[in-house]
Amino acid sequence: MRTTLSFLLLMTTVVISGQKHQSGYSTVPANLEKNAHAIYRYYHKDIERVSVDKIKTTVAVAITVLNKQGESAGLFQLSYTDDTKINHVSGKIYDAQGDLVQQIKKKDYVDYSDFQDFVFYSDSRSMFYAPKINKYPYTVEYTYSTTTTGILHIDFWVPVEGYGVAVEEASLQYTTPKELTYTYMAQNHDFITHKTEPDVNTWQQKWTLKDFQALKREAYAPDFRSVFPYISLTPVEYDYKGYSGEYTTWQGYGNWVKSLIEGTTQLPAATIDRIQAMTDSLPTTRDKVKAVYQYMQHKTRYVCISVGIQGFQPMQAADVDQYGYGDCKALSNYTRSLLSAIDIPSYYAEIGADNQRIRFTDFASADQTNHAILAVPMDKDTIWLECTNPYNPFGYVGSAIANRKALLVGENGGELVDMPGYDKESNILDKQLTLKIDPNGDATADYAIHASGLLFEEYGFLTMGTEKMQKDYLLTHLPVNNLTINNFNLTNEGDEKASALLTIQFSAGQYASRAGDRLFVPLNQLSPLKIKLPPSEERAFDVQFPYPLTEISRVHLNIPENFEVEHFPEAKKIENNYFSYQYSCEVKDNRLVFTRQFSLNNKDIPKDEYTELQETLRQIKKVDNAKVILKRKA
Repeated sequence: MRTTLSFLLLMTTVVISGQKHQSGYSTVPANLEKNAHAIYRYYHKDIERVSVDKIKTTVAVAITVLNKQGESAGLFQLSYTDDTKINHVSGKIYDAQGDLVQQIKKKDYVDYSDFQDFVFYSDSRSMFYAPKINKYPYTVEYTYSTTTTGILHIDFWVPVEGYGVAVEEASLQYTTPKELTYTYMAQNHDFITHKTEPDVNTWQQKWTLKDFQALKREAYAPDFRSVFPYISLTPVEYDYKGYSGEYTTWQGYGNWVKSLIEGTTQLPAATIDRIQAMTDSLPTTRDKVKAVYQYMQHKTRYVCISVGIQGFQPMQAADVDQYGYGDCKALSNYTRSLLSAIDIPSYYAEIGADNQRIRFTDFASADQTNHAILAVPMDKDTIWLECTNPYNPFGYVGSAIANRKALLVGENGGELVDMPGYDKESNILDKQLTLKIDPNGDATADYAIHASGLLFEEYGFLTMGTEKMQKDYLLTHLPVNNLTINNFNLTNEGDEKASALLTIQFSAGQYASRAGDRLFVPLNQLSPLKIKLPPSEERAFDVQFPYPLTEISRVHLNIPENFEVEHFPEAKKIENNYFSYQYSCEVKDNRLVFTRQFSLNNKDIPKDEYTELQETLRQIKKVDNAKVILKRKA
């Protein structure tokens, strides 16, 4: 057995930190105090690749928790599966003077199954410990070692846990036999790196980060992997559950995925006959694809299966057909099998959903994807099928997977393609309000909201809930005081269009404020600007909104009998590279008509223009708060 110099140095660190007094913990580095709620004094991770299918990992970490906001940094959680054996785990707690106050033994850790309720089966478990100390600052040390069998990728290394956490020193060291090569991608930091040759048969590479100051959380900052330093480390040669090979490109990774889905599409003869009979009379290929997709939606339900190779390989299509459930891989593959039964080709695809995405076209790694979907090529376009949501409109690409890369798996391996995106003309929230005000300022109203594009998701998927849940949602989300909902209706407009319509009849006491013989009526009560930014600050990151959009509001205010309009706001128009805003008011036939349109033209705004952005939003909010004044006639 080979013992590397780095491992001895690591163990020396552990032994030294095991002393009953650590004078270094009694002070906090002045250069790391700014914005910090916790400081990693050291974080050393040593990964040794023993063979093509086995790695050993040793970690030693010490965290000084400065205040209550930093407590989460001092928690310990180690996730593992049946493929990972925990060889050792221990910890220590030191007080503000650096004196040892507690040794954490293995029995002190809580061991639990950590999969969520929608997971059908998983072998994922966690060991967890929360320090029982409330005098700050305090320091916790943790050391552990594991052995993992079955290697496809190595979990990416993140030396900075999150906002408010500083790092005095952190290092990742990777040791491997020379015949087992690797690739890596370092992001968001200029790591100090050294590659050495401990002996003629071994490579060793080390990445180091020092004196990293804590980052302050910013509103609308980019996602975690766009901000914090990390290293993604991928072995070229792999051996996982009997599937072995090598990849350095997405095409090669796609070949591995192709080997997993081969031989999984067989269906019972009765199902094939049913699908053929169901689609034979349909006139177009698109109609047939739609029929098959909706058949799958009605027949199956989503459950997560994450154990062993099932974390990467779909279950047999025949089993999905028999039991009526599956995860994203299984349901996508089942739909592929159904389409194949009527001679319609489709392609299994991997993608990163939500905050995970394929970020690097020139660096292939399994940790850039976490979801499976289906692509069906047509003559002029491609139909994308999200197979896990039984309420999804046919062909709808939701916010979790829109505007990013996907990996199509075909005969020649993997191919990266672009998913559809959405612009401000696609994401539209159109609101119409007919408002009646009585002389006391109380209101009755008919209100309609039409949501399309990605804005469909807030209202369209609300149809899945009960009537009580829907009504409770409306009561808490409509910005109206003294609200009573008299009636409402929520519908999805068709099974192929991402569009939802919500109609509401409501009443509200004191909707308008009264002063003598005047009523002050807010015109934009139901469409306030939702973008909220803190006061001027020196931004570290660009401003990144979720997506571009357009909001249109029309208000028809019936002027109460014996009242007249004394004042209404003048028309206003504000435009720059990022926002378009228009506001107008006019009186027609004893009715005041108010129109407002706001467009977010671009979701990404450079940090250097933050002050201008704030000023524009301030102007919009000022206009949004304008009121019409109604005066009782003499």
